[in-house]
Amino acid sequence: MAGRAAILALLPVVGVLGYSDTVPIVAWSSKSLSVLNSLSPDLRYEDSASIVGRILLPEDVCSFDTVLVIDQPGLRSSDLRVLPTSSGLSAILNTAPSSRQYPHVKRSASSSFQDITESLARRCGSILTNISPADGPLDLAENSKHVVCVNMPAMENSPKLRKAAMLGYDQYLSSEIEKIDAAFISHLVLYAGSPLEHYRRQLSPPSEFDSTFAPPDNSTLSDGGIFKRYQLFSTPLLVALLVVFFIIVPVIMLAVSALASLQSSVRLDAPKGYHAQEKKTQ
Repeated sequence: MAGRAAILALLPVVGVLGYSDTVPIVAWSSKSLSVLNSLSPDLRYEDSASIVGRILLPEDVCSFDTVLVIDQPGLRSSDLRVLPTSSGLSAILNTAPSSRQYPHVKRSASSSFQDITESLARRCGSILTNISPADGPLDLAENSKHVVCVNMPAMENSPKLRKAAMLGYDQYLSSEIEKIDAAFISHLVLYAGSPLEHYRRQLSPPSEFDSTFAPPDNSTLSDGGIFKRYQLFSTPLLVALLVVFFIIVPVIMLAVSALASLQSSVRLDAPKGYHAQEKKTQ
């Protein structure tokens, strides 16, 4: 019973580690979009680049005045779940005519959001704009079509700090999307996470936006502790340890105990009246 209880207690941990190589994707539009409405609600076996391509590939995507692609390295589905229902992004998503949410999609390293937005801008004849929160408010010409790639700061802090940072990012994104909605007739928004490895390769100094919305990290190691810098416990290793210590070891101990408690039914006592000494002298 104790072993079963321990396994049940550790199942949530295994579940979290099982999604460590996934990213969330959220897409919505200000008008009905057939590609979003026809997408399957379960695309867990497709990678992020494939899903983003399926959303942006149809020709009717070019009918939008503004296509906003938001890339945030290290974003998890849990970061989006901490947003209250009264947050700006939640309110916008709930009122969108078409939307799709995929919390756990296999991350892909085959193509970057920069390549995807450049290809979309060429195909639709739109103006490509790259922006980050540190660049200030978004300023788009109202008489042109736009493809905007928003490069958000990476999410690398502890859960408590991530929640505070996410609330700040929600304010920024919802404010910019409301401006776009007021200035243009239609828009399509795609918000997705990406692997942290790409971000770390081209790490830049912290921006003013980071210091404003993300609380300072008081850890002594600038790159994080040993569990952050090295992957000591992978999901297969943790599952193997659980199986060994809580299934195999108890079964072996039970088998040894059962064998030790066995008693032979054959009596080895000498027959009544038998004397070994007399038997030798005969």
